[in-house]
This record gives sequence, structure tokens and C-alpha cells, in this order.
Amino acid sequence: MLIRFVAILILLFPFLVNAQLVTSPQGPNALVQNVLLGPGVTVSNITYNGNPGAIGFFDGSATNLGISSGIVMTTGTIVNNGSGPHGPNNAASSGMDNGSPGSGLLSGLIGGAQTFNAATLEFDFVPYSDTVRFKYVFGSEEYPEFAPPNNSGFNDVFGFFISGPGITGMQNIAQLPGGGGVVSINNVNAITNSSFFINNGDGSSAPQNNSAFYIQYDGFTKVLEAVSRVQCGKTYHLILSIADVGDGIYDSGIFLEANSLSSKTPVDITYTLSQQISSDPSLMAEGCVSANIQLQRGPNNINTALTIPITVSGTATEGVDFSNVPASVTFAPNQSTINFNIDAFSDGLPEGVETITLEFMLVDPCGNETPIVINLKIQDVQPVAVTINNPGISCPGQEITLTANPTGGAPPYSYLWSNGATTQSITVTPAASQTFSVSVTDDCLNETATANTTVTVPQFQPLVLTNSGNITEICPYVPQVLSVNATGGAGGYSYQWNIVGGQNLGTASTQSVTPSSTTSYSVLVEDACGNTATSQILYTITSPPLVLTMSPNVEICPGDSIEISVTTTGGYGQHYYNWPALGSNSPTVWVKPNQTTTYQVIVFDECQTFTVQGTTTVTVIQPTANFYVLSTILFDSLPIQFGNASLNAVEYEWTFGDGNESTDVHPQNIYEQPGTYYVTLVAIDEKGCTDTITKPVTIKPAYYVWVPNSFTPDGLRYNNYFSASFYGIKSASVLIFNRWGEEIYSSTDQNFKWDGTFDGAPVQDGTYTWKITYETMFGLIETIHGHVNVLR
Repeated sequence: MLIRFVAILILLFPFLVNAQLVTSPQGPNALVQNVLLGPGVTVSNITYNGNPGAIGFFDGSATNLGISSGIVMTTGTIVNNGSGPHGPNNAASSGMDNGSPGSGLLSGLIGGAQTFNAATLEFDFVPYSDTVRFKYVFGSEEYPEFAPPNNSGFNDVFGFFISGPGITGMQNIAQLPGGGGVVSINNVNAITNSSFFINNGDGSSAPQNNSAFYIQYDGFTKVLEAVSRVQCGKTYHLILSIADVGDGIYDSGIFLEANSLSSKTPVDITYTLSQQISSDPSLMAEGCVSANIQLQRGPNNINTALTIPITVSGTATEGVDFSNVPASVTFAPNQSTINFNIDAFSDGLPEGVETITLEFMLVDPCGNETPIVINLKIQDVQPVAVTINNPGISCPGQEITLTANPTGGAPPYSYLWSNGATTQSITVTPAASQTFSVSVTDDCLNETATANTTVTVPQFQPLVLTNSGNITEICPYVPQVLSVNATGGAGGYSYQWNIVGGQNLGTASTQSVTPSSTTSYSVLVEDACGNTATSQILYTITSPPLVLTMSPNVEICPGDSIEISVTTTGGYGQHYYNWPALGSNSPTVWVKPNQTTTYQVIVFDECQTFTVQGTTTVTVIQPTANFYVLSTILFDSLPIQFGNASLNAVEYEWTFGDGNESTDVHPQNIYEQPGTYYVTLVAIDEKGCTDTITKPVTIKPAYYVWVPNSFTPDGLRYNNYFSASFYGIKSASVLIFNRWGEEIYSSTDQNFKWDGTFDGAPVQDGTYTWKITYETMFGLIETIHGHVNVLR
């Protein structure tokens, strides 16, 4: 059996942990022997089948995984390339097909379904108690899409298979506590056995998708434990395997906790050092570090006395290099803990690193003598020395940090600087060159070493600027190059040109300018120490600015013309004009646009170094004439209503085609005769612009048909006949039917009169159906139906 420490793992895997899952590919032997293996178990015959990038060490201490470190096996990769288990959970279907074959053993576990990308670790082990156990977490991207209620077989599958004495065949020990069944996607999820499940988001929801604290898998189990009864001292075989099912895309992973493959030992033996002087947790310093050895036994074997022999070996000499170690230790009945110390002596000899090996000869539960070994080291302590890290300063008033770097002796060190400070580093701002010293005393030899250093503060001449001089020009926009020369200061000059009171320009020692008017320029020069100086250059332009005054924007009617113009002041000498769209070189021009147009004029003076542009807009406006006939019955002698739909108009002139006129907005007109008339509307806006529209209107001759619904053919004075009234009708015919559809009266005379008889006999009182077909004066033929009541 071996004693293992977390510190050793940290030295083996020196990863930077920054709230994320950290992984590192490792060989299977190192992973089982140095990571997975705990007390009470020995292993041999370690093999691995699968993609090498699918297995390795992991550190999950800065994640929500629930296990700090151990072995990880996946159906894809453990490399942090965006396809592995590393967070954040920002993909709903993360994973990769690594091209490895499946596993027949796992296919048999799920009824023969095809598997892919299997990772299988297997080895023999010998337990030294009656139980073996290890802890794990199973996670998958198959969650939640393929978990209940969307049952889809086992999906990705894994198993921990144990075989050996007392076990029938090969048993899968990946089971839920209390007989809860196998650990699978369908059996552990948000619905089934949810107390063992952790929902880790869906790849797009916060906070899982924006924090590397959360691993990539959409769901995983809580920390579970695989347990099996075994026979002490017998050899067993363990197979740990995981594979994709159905396809090789969505990945799953198994996380095995470090040092969790274990069986209980009768005595736990640990040690602590009085002082940690290096990153090696087993290293003692001569003369100042001791090791405390602690033996502790559990309550199951505490009732009897127990003697444990101790064998000492190594390159260090007992009694010379370190204090004597007892030949054995004895637990009295009911005593649970024994402690003893080992002191490292200072012999003043340069011996390098010496070793101490302690073997505690224990009888394990199998009755075998199995040693527990502790390895310690003793290192010479070198004399104390110290140097001062002095980065130097380049500018007066600069802050500097001096750091004392001690060697020899053993920490912790105490510090005393010449300015009274007692820290390892001091920060000073010397005004002139100054020497600082420090004394360092270690905690082991109690020796003191001293060092000093001088901080040299440079001195510089004042920063002085000389510029290229002021400039005077008649015309604007004449290019000039401004320059400045800096002397003194610390060198390493930087420049910033700007217009005084305005924008920043360039950052070189020269600056090109083309001002439009008299302008003052300044340059700020700063040296490497932050000292600054400013210089100004005045660029004077003697001619006044060329200013344009454009004729105002105007509105005209279509077909009208108008004069537009530009008036100029300032500039130098004679002014020149160009209307590009009109081909004119005059300050005034007549235009007659068909649509709204903006006219541009370009003006320049005798400087010929610039142009000034101006624009004026002529807007062509007119109303839009439109109207609709609102009446639905267009008969002669009836009023016809017109609706005005014109835009941007204020006056209206209507002519209706029959000699009638109107200025109403929505007028009416009565046509005396049928026919087609052409109605014209002239719309006039506020400026007198017009638009005209003409539409035809067809007037039909008026007609109507009136049919009563009852008559009383009783021979009395009134209402003895059923007849219809017609107007504008050329001809008409009538048919009358009884309730059985039998024709009882007909006539082709529009002046018909039915007396309520059939075949000379009065018909019974009741309702009769009539059908009338007529032709209007302008040839329209229509048929109408109705009912008439006979009442006597």
C-alpha cells in the first residue's frame, strides 16, 4: 500500500485553475496508479482500448461537477477544443466522432444496439478487505433531448464490470443506491430518479451558457459510488467502459474521483512537517524542520493491543542525520492514535538531499503482512545570502519598487530596510540618487545577510521648442508644412498638433495644413519623462472669405420659368461662376424645370486655390385633380352626386357635359336625358396652378316595377285584381303558380289583371308565387319573383 497526497497530484498536474474544467491526456498506467488508486488495493495488468485523446486527468475543483479531480473518459475528446466537456455549456449538441470502434460488451448491455467511439480501461486488482468501492459522475449531451419523456433506448451507454472469486459471471456495478437500477439516461434524469440528477441547461440558457464554472454536458448525475463485495487478498478484474449508441455525435463522459478505488485498511498512517520550505511536501531542512508521524486505527479493531514494527532505511543515517525512530509502536486497548516526531539534525556537512524510508509492517484483513511506506527527504541548509532587484529609473520623481531576494537558510525570512520598512519589497520615489540597504534573517539558521543598491536619478536640461515661424498668404487653402524642433528633456519626444481651441491634428514633428481662413496652430511636445512644452504658429490669410448669397428657394407652376441668381462678396480679385447643369457662367440664369430641381453654382476667385458651392431649389407644384361618381343609380331626371378627390387644391371648376357648371367642392347634377356625358374638373391651388381631369358618365333611362303583396277578389269596390305598375318598361309577361307549382295564370300584357280565378273558378285563399319578366326601354331584360296573398 502507498500513502498519497493531494500536493503530489498538484506537482504532477500543474494546471492553472480559473473557474473552468482542466484536463490533461495521461497514460493509463499513470492514471490508475497515481490518480485513481486509493488505500487497501493493489493493481496490475492495466490496459486501455480507445482513442488516446478520450482519456486523461481532470481537475474539476473550480466547476459544478462535484468531484475535485480524477480520471475522465469520454466518447469524443477531453481536449479543450470546443468539442469536449469543458464549459461553458454554450452548445446543445457538443461532441465529436473520434473514429474509434464500439464495444461488444456494451452492445450486449443494451440488447445488441450498435455502439461507437468506445473508451475502455481495464485492470486486475487485489483488495485487502471485503469491499471495494470508487466514486464517479456520469454526464451526457444526450440530455434532455433523448431522455424521458422522449425515450430512445439507452442512448450513450457505460458500465463498470467486475469479475472474480464469489461473483457470478461479470456484474455491472454502476447501480443506483437502494436497488434503484442501472445508471442510464432513461433511468436518471429530470423525471426518473431526479434526486440523483443535475440539470445543467440546454446550451443556450443562462447562467450555464456564459460561465465556464458549468461544464458543457446538458445534464449529469450527482456523485455516485460503485460498490462490490470481494474476498480479501483475491485477484479481481475490473472493466470501465463508455460508448456512443446509434451514432458518434453527441458525447458523454465518466468522471472517476481521484484515490477513490479503495478498500479499508486497519491503520491509516500520515505525516505533517513542522515547516514547508519548498514545493516538495516530503522535504525537511537540516536543523529546523521536523516530521510528525501519526498512526490512527478505526473503531472496528480498537479493543485489542496492536504492535506495528517499523523498519528504517535510506541514505540518511539514523542518530546522525535525524533523531532515532522507535523500532515499533504499540496501540494499547481502546487507544486510537499514536504520534512521534523525527527531527533533522544540522551537521554542517554538504551532503545534498538524503532520504529516509519508514516501513510500517501491518497485517492486513487478509492476514498478509503488507507494509505502508513513508518517504521523507533531508536537505542541507545553505548560508543566508540576499540580493536586491533594482529595475532602475529613467525619470526624476519616478516610483520604483526594490525587492529583496534571499537564498539559503529557510523561510520565513524577516526583513529590515534602511528606511525602516520590514516587508520584502519597498516602493520609493527618490528626488536624487540614493543608496538603500536591507538585512534579511532566516527562520532556520537565524543568520543575517545584508545587501545594498543605489537608485540613480538622472538630471536633464529644460525642454525647449523652436518652430518654423508664422506664415502670411493672400489666398486660402495654400498648403504649408509646419515644423517644430525639440531639445533638452529626457528625449523620446511625442507630438500633438491641434488648431487652437479646436480639433486635434497629427502626432509627427511636422504637420501639413491648408487653412481656409486665418488660423492659429499649436504643438504640444512631451518627453519620455512626461515633461511638456507648447509652441504656437499663426497662419494669416489676408483676403476676406468668399461668401455666396443664393436667391431663395421658390415654387412655380408647371410650364412657368423663373430667374435664379447668386451674389458674391469677399475673395480676391474677379469672381467666376459655373452652373454645371445649365452650362452658364453668369451670376443669373433663367430656368424652366418640368419637375422640382435643385440647381448648383460653383464660384471661384483669382486665387484659383478653392471653390465655393451654393444651391437653390425650384419646386414645381400643382394640384392633382380627381373625382368619383358617388351615386349608384344613374338615371335621367335623378340627382347624381359627385365626390371630389383632388389634392392640394382650393378652388374647383366643374362642367358636366350637359351645359351645366359648378364651383362646389362636391356638387350634384341632374341629367334630363339618358346618354354618355363627359364631366371635367379643373382643380386650382393657392398659387393659381391648375390640373384637369375628364371622366365619362353614362345616364340610363329611369324605370321601375311595383308589385303588391296581397289583393281581395271579393267583388266589392276596391282591390279586386292583382296587377303590377311599370315605368320605363317596353314589355312584360307574368306567370302565377299555386303551392304545388302548377301554373294557374299567365299574360304577356304589362297591363295584366288577375281576378283570382283558375279555369273560371275562384282559387282558395292563400299564398301564390309569381314570376315577371320585363324589358326596359334601353333593352335590359330582367326576371323577378315574389308572392301574393289571396284574401276574401
